[in-house]
Amino acid sequence: EAMRSLLKLAVVLFCVQRGEDQKPQTSPNEDRSSQTEASGVEPAPHPIVPIPARSRRSTSDTQCGLRSILLQVQDLGLGYDSDESILFKYCSGTCPRVLSNHDLTLTNLLHSGVLPHPAPGELWHNAPCCRPTHHEDMAFLDNSHRWHRVEKLSAAGCSCVG
Repeated sequence: EAMRSLLKLAVVLFCVQRGEDQKPQTSPNEDRSSQTEASGVEPAPHPIVPIPARSRRSTSDTQCGLRSILLQVQDLGLGYDSDESILFKYCSGTCPRVLSNHDLTLTNLLHSGVLPHPAPGELWHNAPCCRPTHHEDMAFLDNSHRWHRVEKLSAAGCSCVG
């Protein structure tokens, strides 16, 4: 009885984590165990309990993609006196690191001393980063009732670059 309750709890938690608000249906193991109680045959000692997969949100939040935040124009730091709010879009997230022949050759040349190591404060970027692939203009009204248009202010698409 305790094992069946534990199985029901695991199924409910799995469905809640996946965002399903449906009532879990009885599993084949559960039907078998109620039938075997009557026959006197013991059910399997370890029922199969589903292991919850990582939620889509946690995966997509860490991968490179377009994010947005609602903020006031004056918070952009561009010098506009405006209390108007805009939806500012930006790129954020991680990019998979795939070594190219260029990366391998550069590493070998650095280790062998053929290329000088970068000076302090000078960095070589050899890892891909999440960057905008194209931008969109934004228009807004300032506090003096004048329209302003800022070109390429907000990201419109993102990709791993590098």
